[in-house]
Amino acid sequence: MPNGPEPGTTKYAERTFRAAPPPEDDARAPRLWPRWFATARGVLGAAVFTLGGAPWPARVADLAGTLLCVLAAAFVVVHYVAVRRSRVLARPGEDGTAWRRMIPTLVQAAWYGAGWLLAPPFGRTAGALASGVLLGATLWTQTARHDARARAARRAADAGR
Repeated sequence: MPNGPEPGTTKYAERTFRAAPPPEDDARAPRLWPRWFATARGVLGAAVFTLGGAPWPARVADLAGTLLCVLAAAFVVVHYVAVRRSRVLARPGEDGTAWRRMIPTLVQAAWYGAGWLLAPPFGRTAGALASGVLLGATLWTQTARHDARARAARRAADAGR
């Protein structure tokens, strides 16, 4: 038997007709976001919220407003593409209570607000910059952690088959 069991034997039948995992198992496994999503979400989020909060001189206000609109549109498009590719429903969390699903959003809001604490001593520009950077870092970190957990769960589900 150099190439495996002979056709017609029980082992051959077992290998040939091995049951596939039920489709529910694949549906329960977490969907993965594209690998670039965490970086794009963090960088674009930081740029949008920094530009949106910073004061602009009157002579560049139109340019800053246009740039802000373009970056905000890119932020939305990045989310749309990631959700379409991964078929993930865009929610703050997958399971648990409403409070548990809101925690990531509250963490983002807390870091964004913490950045604005620099505004009174250093000015509005410093507050906008700090809050934008902190929010972008939070978005990037939370997205990367979620994606790492989803990839580990997917590997575990694939190994269990």
